[in-house]
Amino acid sequence: MQPRKRIGERLIDAGLITKEQLEIALEEQKKSGELIGAILYSLGFISRQDLLTVLSMSYGAEEKKDKEEAIYLPDDMEDIVRQSSKALKTAEREADRVTDVSLVPIVRLVEKIIVTGITKGATDIHIGPDVRGSRVRYRIDGLLQHGMYLPKDVLPAITSRVKIMGSMDIAETRVPQDGSTKFSWSDKFFDIRISTFPITGGENIVMRLLDKSQLLLGLENLGFAKDDIEILNHSLNMPYGMILMTGPTGSGKTTTLYSALSIINSVYKNIFTIEDPIEYQLPLIRQSQVNIKAGLTFASGLRSILRQDPDVILVGEMRDFETAELAIRASLTGHLVFTTLHTNDAVSSLPRLIDMGVEPFLIASTIDTIISQRLIRILCNKCKEAYTTSPELIKKIGIEMPEDTIIYKAKGCKECNDTGYKGRTVIYEIMKMNESLRELVLAKAGSDSLSAAAINSGMKTIYRTGIGKVIPGITSLEEVLSVTRTAF
Repeated sequence: MQPRKRIGERLIDAGLITKEQLEIALEEQKKSGELIGAILYSLGFISRQDLLTVLSMSYGAEEKKDKEEAIYLPDDMEDIVRQSSKALKTAEREADRVTDVSLVPIVRLVEKIIVTGITKGATDIHIGPDVRGSRVRYRIDGLLQHGMYLPKDVLPAITSRVKIMGSMDIAETRVPQDGSTKFSWSDKFFDIRISTFPITGGENIVMRLLDKSQLLLGLENLGFAKDDIEILNHSLNMPYGMILMTGPTGSGKTTTLYSALSIINSVYKNIFTIEDPIEYQLPLIRQSQVNIKAGLTFASGLRSILRQDPDVILVGEMRDFETAELAIRASLTGHLVFTTLHTNDAVSSLPRLIDMGVEPFLIASTIDTIISQRLIRILCNKCKEAYTTSPELIKKIGIEMPEDTIIYKAKGCKECNDTGYKGRTVIYEIMKMNESLRELVLAKAGSDSLSAAAINSGMKTIYRTGIGKVIPGITSLEEVLSVTRTAF
C-alpha cells in the first residue's frame, strides 16, 4: 500500500494552494502547533469546504484493501475531521471576535513577506491585487522579481496589518497614505517607509526597506576608489562651500550623502537636515522633514535652520529658485551645505542652476564639488563567464586596454536567482571646481564646453569609471552600457 499523502500535498495536487502558501502555513504551524488545515483556513488560503472536500477524498474515496485499515480508518478519519472541524470553528469564531490584527496569523504572514525581502536583498516590497489573486514582488538589484501569489481575499487583512505597522488609518481606503515603521531581524535594523495607493481591486502597497547597516559601510565599500575618496575627504573637511550630488531617483544619492555626513559627524559640529522624507535617522544630527500642510517647505525650513547656528546643512533637494538661492547663500556665509539636483551628469547641474535663476557669480563662488552617480549590478561570482575582447570591441568601447583583455558577462544560477547578478555598486564622476570652470560658469558656457574643461582637469566620466569596473570583472560591459545609456 502506498503511503497516504498529507493534507497539504493533496491541496497542492487539487490546485487549491501553492507550494509557497503551504510553506507559509508550515512555518506558522511550528509556532502555534495548530492543525495545518486550520492554519491554511485562518490565513485565507482555502475555504472550509475546500479542506473538508480534500479530507473526504483522502479518507473516504480510496479503495480499502487492508482489513485492519478498513477497521481503523473510519475512526481515524472521524477523529481528524472532528479535530479539523473544531479548529476551523475556533478560527471562524476568532475571526468574528478579534478586531486587533496582531492576534491572528496574518501578522506572521506579513512578517514572512518582509523577512523574505530582507534575505533576498530587496530594496522594495510590492503587494497588490492581481486578476485572480494578490501578488507579492521584490525589487532586487533595481529589477522587480516575482515573490509569491496569494488569494485575493487575504489582501485586505495584509493591508490592514501593514497600515497598523505604519500608524496609518486602516478605515481609509480611498486616498493614498504614507507611513513608516521600524523592523529588526537577525541583528539588523531597518527603517521601513510605507506607501499605499488605491487602485482597481484594492490598494497597492509599497514598502521601502532601509538597511541602517549600509550607512556604516563607508565610501570605499559603496564603490568609490581610494584616490577619489581622498578628493572627497578634502571637500568634506572644508569650513564652508557646497557639495552637490546629482543623479536620477534610485541612484543611491541619499546613501552616499549620509555616508559622507557620517564621516564628519561629531559632537563638535552642529549638523541639520531638511528632507522629504527622512530616509535614515542618524545620531547627533538634527533632522527635520518637509510638511507642506504645516507650511514647512525646503525653503522655509532652510531659512529657520540658519537661525539654529548650524555648521553643516543637508538640503534634501533644490526643487526651486528660492531653495537653490537660499542654499547657495548659506554656503557663502560660512556653512558647509550638502544638497541634490536631478541632472544626468555633474556638468549639467551648472547650466541647470543658471536656468533656475541663480546668479552665475554665486554658483562660481560657492560650489566646490559635484558628484554624479548611478547604481550598477555586480556580476555573480558563482556563475560569471569570461570572454576575450576583440580589437573591434576595444575600438568601440573607446577606452585604451590591451588586446585580448579578459572581461566577464552574466550567465545565471540558483545563487543569483538566474539573473547573473548579485548586489550593486556605484559608478560615478567627481567634478572639482577650479578657476577655468568658474570662468566658464561666469561666461554662461554650455555643457559641452564645461564637460571638455572638466575632463581636461582630470575628471573621469561615469562611463569611464564603469569601464574601470568591467575590466576586473566586477560588472559586465552590457550593464555599464545599459545604465549609462551608451550605445555602439
